[in-house]
Amino acid sequence: MNKRLAASSLAALSIVFGSVVVSCNSDDDTNDYDIDTGYTPETMYSSTAITAFNLKADTKVLANLDSVFFTIDLEGQKIFNADSMPLGTDVRKLVPVIGTGGSSKIMLNYTDIEGNEKEEEYNSTSPDTICFSSPVKVTVTSLNETYSRTYTITVNVHNQKPDSLCWGDMAYSALPAIRGAKDAVTVEKGGMVYCYSTDGSAWQRASTDNPATPVDSWARESVNFGFTPRLSTLTATDGDYYVLSDNGTLYSSADGLSWSSAGKVWTWIYGAYESRVVGIAPDAGGYVHATYPEPQGYVASEVRADFPVGGTTRMLTYSSEWSSAPQGIIAGGHIANGNLTSAVWGYDGQAWNKFANMPLDAALDGMAIFPYYTFKTNTVNWTVTKQSTIFAMGGRKADGALSREVYISRDLGVNWHKADSLMQLPEQMESFAGARALVIPTVMHARSASDNGWESVTLRSLPAWCMLDGFFGGRAVAPITQWDCPYIYIYGGEDADGNLRDIVLRGVINRFTYKPLQ
Repeated sequence: MNKRLAASSLAALSIVFGSVVVSCNSDDDTNDYDIDTGYTPETMYSSTAITAFNLKADTKVLANLDSVFFTIDLEGQKIFNADSMPLGTDVRKLVPVIGTGGSSKIMLNYTDIEGNEKEEEYNSTSPDTICFSSPVKVTVTSLNETYSRTYTITVNVHNQKPDSLCWGDMAYSALPAIRGAKDAVTVEKGGMVYCYSTDGSAWQRASTDNPATPVDSWARESVNFGFTPRLSTLTATDGDYYVLSDNGTLYSSADGLSWSSAGKVWTWIYGAYESRVVGIAPDAGGYVHATYPEPQGYVASEVRADFPVGGTTRMLTYSSEWSSAPQGIIAGGHIANGNLTSAVWGYDGQAWNKFANMPLDAALDGMAIFPYYTFKTNTVNWTVTKQSTIFAMGGRKADGALSREVYISRDLGVNWHKADSLMQLPEQMESFAGARALVIPTVMHARSASDNGWESVTLRSLPAWCMLDGFFGGRAVAPITQWDCPYIYIYGGEDADGNLRDIVLRGVINRFTYKPLQ
């Protein structure tokens, strides 16, 4: 038998049901989708976030392509690989792998190989190849199709060899020396660069706090030594300046302009060790080690027969975990019998020890040495690590010819080898001996300032790896307009005939010129 509700019962039920509906909708700010899912607007908007991005493995394109690391900037809505992929990587047919918080749709907008604008929906189960030669737009729509966010994906590839020393047509300038200079030497002290020079009768000092500026903007002063200096020995310590006269007398100066005798006779200055200057002095037909000012209780020790007595690199000093005191090193030069040496000697503030040998062909007089960096690329995920590296280059061989080799050490001077071909001197650059090398941060701009006193003197075509097309092209997506770039400045030195090279060379590892990320 069918049971029916009485009219009064139906009325009562409708009242109860109506009160439930009113109760559920009592909050005017609650939307329909809250009834269906319980999600808040914030939850819905978060479903437009790209939570993961990588490229599908393809060994025909690049080993470990799927491990290339991409940065996801949710605030800026940008996705990019900060460490660019190697030069020549083909990015025209790559398969993206995109992860989200549960979106309803992902649309890709890009320019295909033929230059046509394309739009297609991303399929996570079988994604199509996309051309990443130019930035790709990706629009992610939320689960309830109410919100959307558009991202720009950029796949960065180097447009030149990133880890080469690039010496281009913009990397030459006149030496800031006295007119008609016969000799010159450059030192750095207290954030200033000083170039001392002579025309044979007068001496001058030019100075600047920014060596990238034009030569005519350097401040110039006359220097009255009161003696004839051997400019090649001029050294600046943490305290004073020092130089040897033509008869070997050691002179010192607090300001680099007024000089007085230190009452010592030396034959060579190796360089500065903190506030002291370190050299060598004659003694009973031989040589002894010398330092000035002499520490309390200092006793000069005899120089070994295989120790260089001249022509060495300038002393390079650095801190090391191997020693509580700073470590100074010199390389090359000639020993007492006139033979050249390729040995590397270390100084800890008290004693000298030979701890390394450069390659035999690095037995040279007058090499330039400087601390710099190289980069090591991890080919598993294509990330790059900066490594402290010591460079040595130039110098004169036993037969008088100039060396064109560049040598590097990545372990603080313990082991040395020839730098790879991209770091060797290009054919356009003449070699040198006795030059001074300084590494000084130079302000780089998003646009080239190559006419800032640096002359174009390239006589032959540059090798392909050293072309300057895009030299200042940034890899960054952030609006950075300038940044510090560690440029190598090589001042003066001698040419093959022993004459002063009235020129400054400027070089840099290409990677440093790329616009950094903010």
